[in-house]
Parts: sequence; structure tokens; C-alpha cells
Amino acid sequence: MKNLKIDYYQLMDLRIDYAFKLLFTKGDPRLLVSLLNAIFANKKIRRVIKSLSVKNPYLEKESSKDKLSILDIRAELDDGTAILIEMHMYGIGELKAKTIRSWARFFAEELEVGESYAGQPPVISIAFADGAVELAEKKGNGKIHRLCMIMDLEDSTVFSNAMELHYIDMKAFAKAVNEAGGININDTEEAMFVKWLSVITQKEIIDKTIIENACKDEEDILMAVSTLAKQSEDKYTRQAYQRRQDEIYFYNKSKFEAEHTQRVLEQALADKDALIAKLQAELNSR
Repeated sequence: MKNLKIDYYQLMDLRIDYAFKLLFTKGDPRLLVSLLNAIFANKKIRRVIKSLSVKNPYLEKESSKDKLSILDIRAELDDGTAILIEMHMYGIGELKAKTIRSWARFFAEELEVGESYAGQPPVISIAFADGAVELAEKKGNGKIHRLCMIMDLEDSTVFSNAMELHYIDMKAFAKAVNEAGGININDTEEAMFVKWLSVITQKEIIDKTIIENACKDEEDILMAVSTLAKQSEDKYTRQAYQRRQDEIYFYNKSKFEAEHTQRVLEQALADKDALIAKLQAELNSR
């Protein structure tokens, strides 16, 4: 298996939520465990997952009139902690509001009837995004992995562990890797996070030997890439993936065009107001 030949250019893009969910819910359960452990280790969180159960392994999406539904992954750890994982290739400008809303809905659903609020397990939300959480960061170098919790501002202590939000900027990661010409990591806890992220963003990684080396170093990574390769070769899976890819493309396109039209209208109104003000000033000066 170590010598498996893979055409990386034919692999499905894991940034498309259909492919991401297919791999991590239909593949070996150890893949999702490995990915989550890498994410937590990257922020020095002392949480090691040995097993989990996926609560929504199906791939059907709910119909929506004006929103593109997200194919999320909902899982539960042995201690009852709930995990929500979402892949965002659109609507990045609304990402914070989206993830907080998703977390709140999931948190409310987890509370059983008659259960004490104090005994409710925490909900961890992980959002992979094709861009920065903050729009201003798109002009500069934003954080690749941001962890947000409910904090006491005066002493910076955690007020409650009920909310744990992870934002992972895939675009910033791929940009950093391509500019550096590789990944500079040692055998640290953070290394696995970088290797996993290189696989998830492999469509944007110019030097494919980075992924090849990750496969040679880590059995879990090799298993993920080889499973993805098999899934990518399946005719019906590929058709479903391409339909989802088209949906996201046309959603982003229509959203961009609507926002562009809005900006043009706002500028026209601003120019009109400026012209009226100028003419009024000239009349007043006569």
C-alpha cells in the first residue's frame, strides 16, 4: 500500500462538502478520529479521541428556497461531547453568524427533555472555510486556525466550555505552503494538523510531493488519500460530486452578481446625491 500510485489531479476536491463528508463518514472511522485529534492538538487542547459515532452519515441535502444547504458532519464522543463539522466554500462573509447559529441550534437539540442545563455536554463546532473569518484579513495574512470560546474579558479565563468554535482558513494555508514551497514541520503535535490540511487543500497545493510525503509518513493520511482515490473513480459518486460542485459554483456566481449589482446601485445613488448637492451649492452661491 505504501507504493500506491495516485493521480492527485483526478481526486475529488475535499473542499466540496459532498466529497469531504463522503470520505469522513463512509471511509474508515479512524480517519475522522485522526483529523479531529490533529485539530485539537494544534491548539494544545488536552483531548484525545479514541472513538466516536457519526449521527448523520447520510449524504442527502435538505432543499432550500434561497440558501444552499451545508452537508455537515455531526458526531458524538464517548463522553457525550457533540461535534459539528462544516465545510464552507461559499458565504464566507457570513461565516461567523452561520457557525454561531449552527452551534446554537445543535446545542439546543442536544438538551434532552427534563435534562439539567448544568449537565449538558459541550458542543464543539469546526468550520473549514475557503477564506478568512474576518473580511479585512483577506487583504493580509490571516490566521490559519482560530479557536474561539466564551471568555471573561478581565482575567482571560474560560467562562464556559459549552462553546468551542474552530475556524480553519484553507485559503491562507494553501497560500502559505505555495509561497514557502513546502511545509516546514518537525515531529510535533502540530505536524499532523498540517499534513491533514495539505490533503484537504490538495487541489490548491502546487507541489504534490508534499501530499506524497505525508502519505509516506502517516498511515492515516495514506488511508485517506487511497480511499478518496477509489471514491473518485466511482462513476455514480463522481456524478453526484460534480452536481454538488456545480450547485456551489452557480450559487457563488449568483451571489457575486447580486452583490456587484447592489454595489453599482449604491454608487449610482451616491453619485446622484453628490451631483444634487453640487448643483444646490452652485444655486445657493448665485
